[in-house]
Amino acid sequence: MRDIAAVVAITLLLSIATPLYALTESEYKSQTDAIPSDEMIVYDSIAKQRHITVFTDIDCGYCRKLHAEVPVLNASGVDVRYVAFPRAGIGSDSYKKYVSVYCADDPKSALTDAKMGMVLKPVDCSNPVKKNFDLGKQLEVKGTPMIVVDDGSVISGYMKARKLLRRMKLAYVKPPKESEMFPKVAASRITPQQYLVINKTHLYTRPDMRMQSMGTMDPDVVQKFSLEIEVEGERWLGFKQKGTQYYTQANNLKLIPAVKTTKIKSSKYLAVRTTAIYISPDKSAKKMADMPAQSYYNFNFEVTNENGRWLGFRQNGMKFYVPAADLEEI
Repeated sequence: MRDIAAVVAITLLLSIATPLYALTESEYKSQTDAIPSDEMIVYDSIAKQRHITVFTDIDCGYCRKLHAEVPVLNASGVDVRYVAFPRAGIGSDSYKKYVSVYCADDPKSALTDAKMGMVLKPVDCSNPVKKNFDLGKQLEVKGTPMIVVDDGSVISGYMKARKLLRRMKLAYVKPPKESEMFPKVAASRITPQQYLVINKTHLYTRPDMRMQSMGTMDPDVVQKFSLEIEVEGERWLGFKQKGTQYYTQANNLKLIPAVKTTKIKSSKYLAVRTTAIYISPDKSAKKMADMPAQSYYNFNFEVTNENGRWLGFRQNGMKFYVPAADLEEI
């Protein structure tokens, strides 16, 4: 009896590990080959040797990585056929974005814009997005991108174009330079300088207010910028963080002038009265905080200018200044 129970248990485990509803490659091939061309967004190759059908979500990061490689796939003879699969479901923001893509005058350009983070004008019309989504559910799409190769084999997740081409037994062909999906921003590198945010401002991954905002910077925040670009007569400043570039409008920022300071031996100073802490040795500069009377800091550099002698300290990569007349060395 124990042996029979063990066999039953193993059989049950195998049935869980290998679902009975799993589709065969021929089923994936027949189902995706049957999708009408006007229900997909297709990026055609010239040679048209092979094709892939990709279930994709506009807001999926790995889908965007794959989309950036469409020119390589096209140049190498692969048609890329996109089927909408907004992972958040019908009625979600991703779903609405896809509807706007299909209803745009040029869906291919609109899809690229949307994947780049551009905010599209909301448009509604007869579209296949729900039908695409339902098909994805039927084909057991668990995540995006899901790539169905024209032989029916399935790649669940992103695969680099070179590796995908090797798998499809196709040679890599370098795409024309002008075919780049997400053109790089031609910003100039500038000497990194600190800027004070004077008006609440949005951060974008490209210097374009049509982009989806990636966050905001509140007044009185100090940020170091190292990129500069002019777009349609408007100056933008940018910085790089964790491999991503962020841009904001320069008119919401104020440069904190670089100051030539003299390094001194670090000494502890007491505030003889409540005094202001500035981000520049200039009483017209932005006051960042108050140094209460009888509190103390270690100061390690000094500046003498038309406003008198100032002592300074560094904190979190920033320099702060206090009028020396309000301090007394301990």
